[in-house]
Amino acid sequence: MAASDVVISFMLLVSIYGILSLGLNVKYGHTGLLDFGHVGFYLVGAYTAALFVLGPDDPTDFTAYVIGLGEVPVVGTWPVAIAAATLLAGVIGGLVALPTIRLREDYLAITVLGVSVIFQRIIQSETWLANGPDALRGYSPPLQDLFPLAMETLIGPAMFGLVVAIVWGVATGALGRLRETDSRLPLDGVYAVTTFGLTRLRRRTDALGSATTVSATAGAVAGLLTFALLVAVDPLLSLGAVVSLYTWFVALVAVSHYYGDLARREWAVGIALGTGLLVALLPLPIVDAVGLKSALTLALLGALVAAYYLGVTRVDWLADVKLTVVGVGSLWFVSLWYFLLPILGPLGDGDVGGALNTLVQNVVWLLGFGGDTGIGYAVVFVGELTVNVDYARFQLAAFVLFLAGLYYVLELAVRSPFGRVLRAVRNDETVVKSLGKDPFVYKVQTMVLGSALGGFAGALWAMYAQGLTFTTFAPRITFITLLIMFLGGAGNNKGMILGAAIFWAFQQATTQLASFFPPAVRVNIQAFRLVVVGVLFLLVLYYVPEGLLGREEGTTSEVDG
Repeated sequence: MAASDVVISFMLLVSIYGILSLGLNVKYGHTGLLDFGHVGFYLVGAYTAALFVLGPDDPTDFTAYVIGLGEVPVVGTWPVAIAAATLLAGVIGGLVALPTIRLREDYLAITVLGVSVIFQRIIQSETWLANGPDALRGYSPPLQDLFPLAMETLIGPAMFGLVVAIVWGVATGALGRLRETDSRLPLDGVYAVTTFGLTRLRRRTDALGSATTVSATAGAVAGLLTFALLVAVDPLLSLGAVVSLYTWFVALVAVSHYYGDLARREWAVGIALGTGLLVALLPLPIVDAVGLKSALTLALLGALVAAYYLGVTRVDWLADVKLTVVGVGSLWFVSLWYFLLPILGPLGDGDVGGALNTLVQNVVWLLGFGGDTGIGYAVVFVGELTVNVDYARFQLAAFVLFLAGLYYVLELAVRSPFGRVLRAVRNDETVVKSLGKDPFVYKVQTMVLGSALGGFAGALWAMYAQGLTFTTFAPRITFITLLIMFLGGAGNNKGMILGAAIFWAFQQATTQLASFFPPAVRVNIQAFRLVVVGVLFLLVLYYVPEGLLGREEGTTSEVDG
């Protein structure tokens, strides 16, 4: 599997858990309601969506469920299923809130935890409802049968144009915000080109002049151009390369924005940390004996952690940037893993063409490579490439669009008068009452909104997993979501995305590390991850209680609309 495919899977999970965490952040981060039962609404959303798209129950198979609306026109489609899952989770969240919301914070947390366990036990024990303890399966995500896309018909170019529109719009939106910062790069010129001259709209003072409108319009234009070019001359590989390189450019601009002011010594420490981590992991693929590879790896990791600890405790300037150098080191390590390590094997065999082939596959991440179907290309110095557009890329574009849209709406909400009242409820209810506002009403509204987002994330999970079991919705999911929230920064919507990315990066990394061990040891390593997550939770609460991005109290300025 190419490294880009691993990253696609990683980003899908980040999107789902980012939305789930945004829901919990509305409850706790902005309003102060500690909900230990958030996973219950995730469950309601997932099972509701699945029951909407499943066909009628077949008594001859091994599944049983109360209703399947998949054959009902319009109703049995994924858009309706997602809407129903979101609505039902929100309504149930409101009903749960009515008798419990007046409880003290700790009693409320325990009560809603009990409610979520009741939801899980109902699914487990009531076989007629959703197949009981066995998996509920037999449905497919939308449009999956169209992939890999065939470019001979209009459907293939249209679907790929839609993917490009979303990716281009999101990347242009990010570039639009980054260009407002100081940079030595010609960002204004690049922005003018990538928006196809639509920057003139920024002169308008209405909604058409907003950065969001310009980005969305630029994405639509890019999608239409992609569609027209694919229909006319079919340059799929070239289009995928252009769009992919554009996203890499925006990523580099973002990195230079956040780390461009660092001095050389801080860069050196960060790169040394990332390289040291790579060296510490080298015994895993090189040493055969399980005991020896474990001992060497742990010893080297221990030495790296000890060196970092001594550095931040004895060197003043390093203590001031202790988290920043970890960020630089993480980026450096990921860059080595993504670009360098995959080509070492072919280069070791003297296969320069194979190395370039692998590098192209990872750089042009928007396209899938290999398989039995696709368009064949012969590229100079790279060799033969079979290119296709697989379903994972399409699903990722849709999930990122959902995440970006919900993030934007929530940013508008928390900066509005409604959001200021929520923060006032969190800080001091007495002040809210003195101003004639009823905190009870706002708390119920928050529970409805946060639970609805949990249900939305559950519907996306049902679509991603293509099968549901009650064990997935254990209370640990709530605590993982809490970890994501505290890691990124409670009350900070951007922190939810960052926290989800860090958590799933840890999960993906440990899964890959476990693959170097025999199956029996591998299971123990993956189970031990929960212990590590628990320890990480405690460390975050102790050392960075405000999270990596800190709490965002909001300002009176409005979000760029």
